[in-house]
Amino acid sequence: MTTDRNAETVRTFLRLLEEKDIDTWTGLWAEDAEQVYPFGTTMFPPRLASRQVIGERWQGLPKMFQSLSFPIRELWTDGDTVIARFDGECVMQDGADYRNSYISVFHFTADGLISSYWEYFDPIVAGVAFGLAKVSYPQS
Repeated sequence: MTTDRNAETVRTFLRLLEEKDIDTWTGLWAEDAEQVYPFGTTMFPPRLASRQVIGERWQGLPKMFQSLSFPIRELWTDGDTVIARFDGECVMQDGADYRNSYISVFHFTADGLISSYWEYFDPIVAGVAFGLAKVSYPQS
Protein backbone atom coordinates (compact mmCIF):
# COMPACT_ATOMS: atom_id res chain seq x y z
CA MET A 1 0.00 0.00 0.00
CA THR A 2 1.32 3.46 -0.93
CA THR A 3 0.68 5.03 2.48
CA ASP A 4 2.63 2.20 4.18
CA ARG A 5 5.51 2.66 1.73
CA ASN A 6 5.59 6.40 2.34
CA ALA A 7 5.49 5.99 6.13
CA GLU A 8 8.38 3.53 5.87
CA THR A 9 10.33 6.07 3.80
CA VAL A 10 9.87 8.62 6.60
CA ARG A 11 11.26 6.09 9.08
CA THR A 12 14.18 5.44 6.71
CA PHE A 13 14.72 9.20 6.27
CA LEU A 14 15.22 9.61 10.03
CA ARG A 15 17.25 6.41 10.43
CA LEU A 16 19.68 7.46 7.69
CA LEU A 17 20.13 10.84 9.40
CA GLU A 18 20.87 9.01 12.66
CA GLU A 19 23.42 6.88 10.79
CA LYS A 20 24.85 10.04 9.17
CA ASP A 21 24.48 8.42 5.75
CA ILE A 22 23.72 11.56 3.78
CA ASP A 23 24.53 10.05 0.38
CA THR A 24 21.91 7.29 0.74
CA TRP A 25 19.52 9.76 2.43
CA THR A 26 19.79 12.09 -0.58
CA GLY A 27 18.60 9.23 -2.80
CA LEU A 28 15.19 9.33 -1.04
CA TRP A 29 14.45 12.66 -2.75
CA ALA A 30 12.97 13.31 -6.20
CA GLU A 31 15.28 15.17 -8.58
CA ASP A 32 13.06 18.30 -8.47
CA ALA A 33 12.25 18.08 -4.75
CA GLU A 34 12.00 21.03 -2.42
CA GLN A 35 12.70 21.47 1.26
CA VAL A 36 10.93 24.29 3.06
CA TYR A 37 11.61 25.88 6.43
CA PRO A 38 8.45 27.99 6.91
CA PHE A 39 10.15 29.93 9.69
CA GLY A 40 13.39 30.17 7.74
CA THR A 41 15.87 32.90 8.48
CA THR A 42 19.43 33.51 7.48
CA MET A 43 20.23 30.56 9.79
CA PHE A 44 17.93 28.24 7.85
CA PRO A 45 17.12 29.21 4.27
CA PRO A 46 13.35 29.32 3.68
CA ARG A 47 13.52 27.03 0.64
CA LEU A 48 15.95 24.60 -0.97
CA ALA A 49 15.16 23.45 -4.49
CA SER A 50 16.43 20.20 -6.09
CA ARG A 51 17.86 16.96 -4.77
CA GLN A 52 21.38 18.22 -5.44
CA VAL A 53 20.98 21.45 -3.47
CA ILE A 54 19.28 19.65 -0.57
CA GLY A 55 22.03 17.02 -0.46
CA GLU A 56 24.76 19.67 -0.53
CA ARG A 57 23.11 21.57 2.32
CA TRP A 58 22.94 18.46 4.52
CA GLN A 59 26.46 17.11 3.75
CA GLY A 60 27.96 18.92 6.75
CA LEU A 61 25.52 17.45 9.27
CA PRO A 62 27.65 14.42 10.30
CA LYS A 63 30.59 16.65 11.28
CA MET A 64 28.39 18.77 13.57
CA PHE A 65 27.19 15.95 15.83
CA GLN A 66 28.62 13.08 17.86
CA SER A 67 25.23 11.38 17.74
CA LEU A 68 21.78 11.92 16.29
CA SER A 69 18.51 10.39 17.44
CA PHE A 70 15.04 11.18 16.09
CA PRO A 71 12.42 9.14 17.93
CA ILE A 72 9.08 9.27 16.15
CA ARG A 73 6.16 10.16 18.39
CA GLU A 74 3.35 10.03 15.81
CA LEU A 75 2.85 9.47 12.08
CA TRP A 76 -0.25 10.39 10.09
CA THR A 77 -0.70 9.30 6.48
CA ASP A 78 -3.14 10.44 3.82
CA GLY A 79 -2.52 9.49 0.19
CA ASP A 80 0.84 10.92 -0.89
CA THR A 81 1.29 12.87 2.37
CA VAL A 82 2.86 11.83 5.66
CA ILE A 83 2.99 14.08 8.71
CA ALA A 84 5.55 13.09 11.33
CA ARG A 85 5.96 14.37 14.88
CA PHE A 86 9.38 13.50 16.21
CA ASP A 87 12.02 14.75 18.61
CA GLY A 88 15.66 15.48 18.05
CA GLU A 89 17.82 14.10 20.84
CA CYS A 90 21.29 14.89 19.61
CA VAL A 91 24.79 15.44 20.99
CA MET A 92 26.91 18.09 19.32
CA GLN A 93 30.65 17.65 18.71
CA ASP A 94 31.47 19.70 21.82
CA GLY A 95 29.35 17.35 23.94
CA ALA A 96 26.43 19.76 24.35
CA ASP A 97 22.93 18.39 24.02
CA TYR A 98 20.74 19.66 21.22
CA ARG A 99 17.08 18.87 21.73
CA ASN A 100 14.24 20.13 19.60
CA SER A 101 10.78 18.98 18.60
CA TYR A 102 9.65 18.71 15.00
CA ILE A 103 6.57 18.39 12.91
CA SER A 104 7.37 17.61 9.30
CA VAL A 105 5.13 17.30 6.28
CA PHE A 106 6.35 14.95 3.55
CA HIS A 107 4.83 14.75 0.06
CA PHE A 108 5.75 11.86 -2.22
CA THR A 109 5.86 11.18 -5.94
CA ALA A 110 3.97 8.21 -7.41
CA ASP A 111 7.33 6.36 -7.31
CA GLY A 112 7.69 6.94 -3.56
CA LEU A 113 10.37 9.63 -3.64
CA ILE A 114 10.11 12.74 -1.47
CA SER A 115 8.83 15.61 -3.59
CA SER A 116 8.56 18.15 -0.78
CA TYR A 117 9.49 18.33 2.88
CA TRP A 118 8.30 21.05 5.23
CA GLU A 119 10.11 21.16 8.58
CA TYR A 120 8.64 22.96 11.58
CA PHE A 121 10.82 23.31 14.67
CA ASP A 122 11.75 25.93 17.25
CA PRO A 123 14.30 28.15 15.47
CA ILE A 124 15.17 29.91 18.73
CA VAL A 125 16.32 26.64 20.31
CA ALA A 126 18.34 25.84 17.18
CA GLY A 127 19.85 29.33 16.91
CA VAL A 128 20.98 29.34 20.54
CA ALA A 129 22.39 25.78 20.32
CA PHE A 130 24.41 26.59 17.20
CA GLY A 131 25.67 29.91 18.58
CA LEU A 132 23.79 31.89 15.96
CA ALA A 133 21.42 33.69 18.33
CA LYS A 134 21.30 34.88 21.92
CA VAL A 135 18.12 35.03 23.94
CA SER A 136 17.64 36.92 27.16
CA TYR A 137 14.51 37.29 29.19
CA PRO A 138 13.54 40.37 31.18
CA GLN A 139 14.04 40.08 34.91
CA SER A 140 10.78 40.13 36.86
